[in-house]
Amino acid sequence: MGSTMKLADRMRQSIRRRSGHVVLRAELARLGSASQVSEALKTLQRDGELLRLGAGVYAKARRDEATHEVTPVVDVETLAREVALKLKAHVTTGARGTLVLDTGDRRVSRKLALGQSAVQYVNNRNRRAFTALRMKPWDTTTFPTTDVGNYVRWLAGSYGVRYEPTAADQWAETVTRLAGDEVRSGPVQDLLVALKRAGRLTKDDMARLLVNYLRECKQGV
Repeated sequence: MGSTMKLADRMRQSIRRRSGHVVLRAELARLGSASQVSEALKTLQRDGELLRLGAGVYAKARRDEATHEVTPVVDVETLAREVALKLKAHVTTGARGTLVLDTGDRRVSRKLALGQSAVQYVNNRNRRAFTALRMKPWDTTTFPTTDVGNYVRWLAGSYGVRYEPTAADQWAETVTRLAGDEVRSGPVQDLLVALKRAGRLTKDDMARLLVNYLRECKQGV
């Protein structure tokens, strides 16, 4: 415990000396072993000095004395631009306030939580699909055949749609398991169901996207 607290103090000093508001775990790795750095980061999060945005990405934070809520010290837009700079990406605003990080030739898949804003990655591989559809998420005349999972996540984020399992879903899963069927749904399939329930996709749209997604997954095996 003593060594962890000592490292947390050194980490705290290192973070305070930094001019920005976003800190990467990689920037602190030299301060100790992997397990020590992990524990020190947890300590700073418990103390309300850091807020985890995603895997290896943290924001300087503060705890409200009245509500005890921990929030970043700067707004979401500032955080997004600093994260983009750290990840060598370019940030733009897409449909319905979606934050788009353009990573160029780099394929970045880490998930980020910047307040209530959805974050979508675009790279040179999937740029054509997102450029055509980013400003018109309701235009489903052309669906992508590559990076389909990212497109579905972006579409759901654009509409603020999240998957919430219903009693019927849980019943179907139980019956499937008891029948010995090893087929399992995944987060992309769940989002497609949620988009259809929300009226953002027709049954045919959902089927087309699901086929494209499963075909791409099979080709990638």
